[in-house]
Amino acid sequence: MKNFIHIFILSCLYFATQAQQLSNASLMPGAQSRINPAYIANSDMMQFDGFFRLQWVGFTGAPAAGFVSAQVPFKKLNMGAGAILHFDNTGPISKVGLSLNYAYKLKEVIGRRDQLSLGLSADIQQYSFNGAGLIVNDPNEIYLGKNESSIFPTLGIGAYYMSTTRMFKENMFFAGLSTNQIFATDVLVNNIDQNRERHFNAMFGGRFMAYDSYIEPMISANVVKPDIINVLYGLRYEKENTFWAGLGYESAGVVGFQGGVILTNLGADQDGIMRIGALTNLGMSSGLNQTGATLEFYMSYSMDR
Repeated sequence: MKNFIHIFILSCLYFATQAQQLSNASLMPGAQSRINPAYIANSDMMQFDGFFRLQWVGFTGAPAAGFVSAQVPFKKLNMGAGAILHFDNTGPISKVGLSLNYAYKLKEVIGRRDQLSLGLSADIQQYSFNGAGLIVNDPNEIYLGKNESSIFPTLGIGAYYMSTTRMFKENMFFAGLSTNQIFATDVLVNNIDQNRERHFNAMFGGRFMAYDSYIEPMISANVVKPDIINVLYGLRYEKENTFWAGLGYESAGVVGFQGGVILTNLGADQDGIMRIGALTNLGMSSGLNQTGATLEFYMSYSMDR
């Protein structure tokens, strides 16, 4: 089993070393499930999520992305499964897809209460180009008014480690590693080959408890080829079943602020928990401070199976 784990992690690193085409990672709690399939179903609760991001607010054709998902744990089988319906639009290019995720949980790998999750994602996307709204200098531009789409599949793999599964009981360390778009084949749209690049994400952090609350520092890195790297630094405070608030910074020169509320005792059996949060990013460099803010919204509902 240890040899299998070593090969799995080395595969993540190998596939990742192959420009940014997927949405960036987010410091918003719960958004990691879109990037790392091993992140799903890490609790005993069935969970439904919704996430939306709008960049460059106020600009026509600004990037927008989001997803809705469902994840179900199978505790007795040490595994979890989930599905994610996602979209990503930037100007005339849009992508809509469906991901099916599976994760197997290995217990007590290093410590007494730790868990290592190994995940696999199978994804199919429709890649579309719509030139109807293009703004061009040349009225004879050949792509003006063109409309074409293509469907392609791809795979993703990931690993996620937690030093303990006892949330709000003790300090913990966590780390994740994932690769998406393993199949880096071309997508032919309007006779132009759109090369799909492999995307790599790594994250690690910890939770330091103080009675019924914790402080969580975290670092996340997105890598697309050696020359495209974005690192996110986050610090978040959460009070159990009440609220959370946090600060973040991206190496691209972006500062972020987030916060949310946690509602409990929901549903017929009063075992439901809802999290509602928002995040805003502001560019600090001379170029980014003119692109407008980035807004993110997140909502999740968890319930006992």
